[in-house]
Amino acid sequence: MTKSKSNQKGLYVAAVALILIFQQFASKVGNLVAGCFDYKAIDEYGIFAHVSVHHIVQLLIALLAISILAKKLKIDFGFGLGNKKTGTKYVLWFTAAVFGFTAITYAVRYFGNQIIQYDYPLNAKNVLGTLGFQLLLSGPSEEVLFRALPIGVLAFLNESNKERRFTKLNISLEVIIAAVLFSIAHIKWTVSPFSISMNILQLIYCFVLGIADGKAYQESGSVIYPMMMHSISNVITVGLGYILTIIV
Repeated sequence: MTKSKSNQKGLYVAAVALILIFQQFASKVGNLVAGCFDYKAIDEYGIFAHVSVHHIVQLLIALLAISILAKKLKIDFGFGLGNKKTGTKYVLWFTAAVFGFTAITYAVRYFGNQIIQYDYPLNAKNVLGTLGFQLLLSGPSEEVLFRALPIGVLAFLNESNKERRFTKLNISLEVIIAAVLFSIAHIKWTVSPFSISMNILQLIYCFVLGIADGKAYQESGSVIYPMMMHSISNVITVGLGYILTIIV
């Protein structure tokens, strides 16, 4: 291995580490800011207001970093419409797949007497609040921080090295890394007291969704389509759960 290639790989690994740290930082700051307010007047069960503020702060931090990198390094993070045909195709196929998978999963739970139990009443405020968050904030915030930022930066580093690495499934290395980082973001941890908790099935699910969103982002050249995919999948998952619970 030549010295230049060794240095390039070292830079790539360092970039991944810095992105991970930045993502964790953005999420923790979002939690700190969100924790400064009392939401009982509008969200007595604590199911959508706190997480909404968290995602807004997280999004603003990510956008600040992206604006700086775009200006300094001339990276296109894909905030335009990109390839509309490719992006729309991904959104439609992904929506159909998620709807089918979720419907089958809930059907199995229903016939297995494993109906979802919610810790809050399914009144208009709670349903609209949670679905509103999933539709308007979950996709934009998380796709900017966990898709556009890492894939944009890592793809830039690969292009600088005149090297793009793909698997046999035509999934680039940066898409895989971004999906891994997205899964890591769903591991809950605290420093004081130190604790780590995770749901393995959730991490696998996040990784698979991350791969789909990443491919849509990279092949369409726009973060708008994975934003839509992310939000739609969350609305379907939460919404079908509500419908099943209400009709039963």
